Amino acid sequence: MPVVTIQTPAGALSEVQKAALISKVTDVVVEVEGFPALRPSVHVLIEEVPAGGYGVGGHAVDVEKAKAALAKAAAKTEPG
Repeated sequence: MPVVTIQTPAGALSEVQKAALISKVTDVVVEVEGFPALRPSVHVLIEEVPAGGYGVGGHAVDVEKAKAALAKAAAKTEPG
């Protein structure tokens, strides 16, 4: 039984996003294995790391600041 663990800062994903991630990761595992009957045995775990317990590049991640920075960067790349 494959087990996929995804760690993310607490609050970074909505319940809808978590459900979509679980579904799509399961799809990928089944596709890569090439064995559709495996689907019921695929486990996807989303572990939310509490504030202050997640860092990138040597710095603790502030989820709200990261979301704001990503939104700002996305706005710069949108056509128009």
